[in-house]
Amino acid sequence: MKKRRPRSNDLLFISAFAAILLGVASLLYTTHTLISVPHAWPILIITAGGVLLYFALVRGASFTILFGGIFLVLEGAFFLASVLLSWKLARSWPLAMAIAGVSGFFSGLAAKKRLKSFFAVPSIGFTALGLIFSIFSFGLAKTTFTKFIATWWPTLLIAGGCALFVAYGISRRAEGSEGRAKTRAGKSADLPGRDRGSSSGP
Repeated sequence: MKKRRPRSNDLLFISAFAAILLGVASLLYTTHTLISVPHAWPILIITAGGVLLYFALVRGASFTILFGGIFLVLEGAFFLASVLLSWKLARSWPLAMAIAGVSGFFSGLAAKKRLKSFFAVPSIGFTALGLIFSIFSFGLAKTTFTKFIATWWPTLLIAGGCALFVAYGISRRAEGSEGRAKTRAGKSADLPGRDRGSSSGP
């Protein structure tokens, strides 16, 4: 019979998260970092992410809920930083794309307990593309994005091949681990029979 989780633990989790959010919001207000209360809307996104993380980590919800929680918390933190640094969304959106990739990677790793190609490859791809787009969005590159693509588009093929190699390596590693586990299970199942055969005399 499955034991019920004590409600005191749930209360501690919720209280801790609420205290941190309230402390951050109050600190931003007392230090006059935020111009007005409406600018604190990213904290609502972080709060929604915290609720989903609660259901995922404490209540054992699905991978989708875990991804949503990590995604909203990180994106909320990003939007809060954008408000504080006065970044326009038209300029900073590639970073939001990179954060989505990071969220997918860590949520998949937390849910599956090991690397899987179905979440690792697209997550790394989203993160890399977001960071590359950020270089041009923030004006860090000396050339335009169009000229960069016209010259360096073959690197997309190289990156795609590397991503496929990563997926291949992860799949091979997973197959090897499952094969070794089956081999050990087969050997352990054969041991009792061997013992009986060796112990039985004429």
